[in-house]
Amino acid sequence: MALSGALHANLSATWHTSSRHQPSMLCCLRLNQKQKRLAFLTAHRRKSLWKIKSVVDSRTSSINDNGATEPARILLERLFAQTQKLEEQIGKNSRLPQVAELGLNLVKLESDIEAALAALKKKEEDLQDAERKVLFEYNEIHQAKVELERREEEIASAFSKKEKLEEELMQANLNLASRATEIEDLKLCIKDRDQEISAARSALCLKEGEMSKMQNELIKKSEEAASTDSKLRSKAQLLNDTNEIVKKQELELQELRKAFQKNEEELEISVAMRKLEEEKLKVAEINLEKQAMDWLVAQEELKKLAEEISKHSAEGNETFEDFRRVKSLLADVRSELISSQKALTSSRQKKEDQEQLLEKQLIELEELKRSVTSYMASLRDAQIEVESERVTLRAAEARNEELERDLSMERELIEELQEKLNNEGSSLQQAIQEMFSLQKDLDQKSIEFGETQNLLQVKESELVEARLEIMQLKSEHASFQLILEEKDLELANAMKMLQEVNQEIAELRVLMNSREDQLIQATAMLKEKDEYVQTMHHELNDSKLKFSEAESVLEQILELTNKLVIPEKNGYYDAIIPFDEMDQKLQKSDDTFKWQKKQLETELEFARESLRTKEMEALAAQRALTIKNEELKMVLRKLDARDKELKKMKEEMVQDSYGLRKLYALAQERIGEKSIGDLAIEKLQLEAAQLEVETATSALHKLTEMSRKLLDKASSSIEADYDIITLHNGAGTGVSAVNNECFGKVRTEVAQLSSLTEQLVKEAGIVADVN
Repeated sequence: MALSGALHANLSATWHTSSRHQPSMLCCLRLNQKQKRLAFLTAHRRKSLWKIKSVVDSRTSSINDNGATEPARILLERLFAQTQKLEEQIGKNSRLPQVAELGLNLVKLESDIEAALAALKKKEEDLQDAERKVLFEYNEIHQAKVELERREEEIASAFSKKEKLEEELMQANLNLASRATEIEDLKLCIKDRDQEISAARSALCLKEGEMSKMQNELIKKSEEAASTDSKLRSKAQLLNDTNEIVKKQELELQELRKAFQKNEEELEISVAMRKLEEEKLKVAEINLEKQAMDWLVAQEELKKLAEEISKHSAEGNETFEDFRRVKSLLADVRSELISSQKALTSSRQKKEDQEQLLEKQLIELEELKRSVTSYMASLRDAQIEVESERVTLRAAEARNEELERDLSMERELIEELQEKLNNEGSSLQQAIQEMFSLQKDLDQKSIEFGETQNLLQVKESELVEARLEIMQLKSEHASFQLILEEKDLELANAMKMLQEVNQEIAELRVLMNSREDQLIQATAMLKEKDEYVQTMHHELNDSKLKFSEAESVLEQILELTNKLVIPEKNGYYDAIIPFDEMDQKLQKSDDTFKWQKKQLETELEFARESLRTKEMEALAAQRALTIKNEELKMVLRKLDARDKELKKMKEEMVQDSYGLRKLYALAQERIGEKSIGDLAIEKLQLEAAQLEVETATSALHKLTEMSRKLLDKASSSIEADYDIITLHNGAGTGVSAVNNECFGKVRTEVAQLSSLTEQLVKEAGIVADVN
């Protein structure tokens, strides 16, 4: 446009300067220049048309399977036919400047068409990718359904096992009832035998009374010996006791020394553990400070985004709601940070309690040292007293030997009486043996009863394990159902994406139709301009003929005046009057032509100014799009950082689960008094906690993936809007309608963004319910 304007201005200036002197030469030069420029434009246009045709052929060959793309190809072929017609018309009227400017506009239209073709190609590739993803997700759903059916079969088998175990328990209870009746019968028999034994014992008691009288006399004699024996034994026991006490105290001293050494080693270990825990606390505080800084940075960025959104509130009220939801998510992260800080303070308090315990243990060790030293001094005193008592014992033993000789004579008499008692005691032993036999039978029955009780406990444990397996299968079934629902949601989203892509293709077709209409209007305008230019050309030729005729008449008049000398002035003025009239007519026609030329130049300048304003608007839109792209990149970086943090959190959760399993194993080793049902309940609680942790981590990953999809979608929509704006700015006609279409597309994209954020919020609500 600028080259054509400059050439037009130069040619018009030369025509004004040399119109009266060399009109024929100027017309020849202008025609030659226009022909050269049109030849270059037609050659360039033919090359670009061949390029577009090659792109269309490749596009039709690559999309023979899709029936939706055939109408677009037909529309493009119509465009090519119309452009060829325009080229033929330009070739016929190649000498006009308006035709050259229209040629340049056609080149720009062809470049816009190439861009539209590239966009169509990208959309078709996106459609193929979406179809592949949909097929892949259908396969995944089929596999998940097969797995669900398999799990349902496993649940049915587990229920059948449970019913069998219940039947076995019923049979075991019946056996126990029969055994209990047998045991009660045996107890009645034992009561009868006890009564018989009590009668025999009463007879024995009478005989023992007679024996007691004899023994009383012996007791009186043996009391003196017993008194001496007791004294001796007491002293011997004192000696033995003191010796044993000394030995025990020596052993206790050794044990105290060993315990003292162990306490010192435990103190050293506890000090080392304390240092390690302090280092861990420092690392945790540093991580908390980093997380707090990240959170503050995120808040500042959110404030900046909120300020930008408030500036552009008329265009993005819906996106502001999305940022509020993101703020709510950040508030949740802040609550998690506060909970982690509380955990740190609790760990610090535990450390301080441990330090106080260590100080108490040190004080107790010092007190033990003092008691050991006092104990050693008392032991030495006791050994001195023991040696003095040994001397007195030896003298007492000599006296005791004399008394024992006297007692031996009396013992012989007692032995004779004891033989008589043994004969009567044999009959008692027979009765007691019969009682023992009955007791053995009762013990056997009780052992069998205990075995049946053990079997019952085993069956109960098997029932509890079966219930645990059923609970696990139910939880896995629920998790698979959740996965299926998520896959259904993803399929629905994919279908929505396909519908959106189809809508965009339909919009592109509408744009192509509007471009066709614009081309038709441009051809009509070209035809009108051609007719107008032809009429102007005919008027110029007529004026030039009249001008040449007037010049020839003037030359004849001048020759006649040179040849003839006319003395009269009246005759001279009569000859000049027709010449002046001709000159006035020529000036009027020239003034009208200049006025029309100036009007055309003003129209051209107005069109150039409108194009410049459109270019400035396009540049401003491009700058805004670059700013949005940078903001999206920043948000993507933050999302990547958040993904890393989530991975770290997941690893920590896995480590915590391992720790919980170790604690569970230690609890199983330590707990001996708890029943099997309590342990099974604890195991169920642990598994439920692990499932909740896994669901929370999966929900967080889904949140991040959804936010990424949201950002990718926003960036693609912004790029598409930018391409559409550039296409419309290049066209030059119908700009207001196209801008309205752009705003409509932007609104649809914002609506899609809001729907995606609503899905995000729903996912977050599901995660909160699970937690």
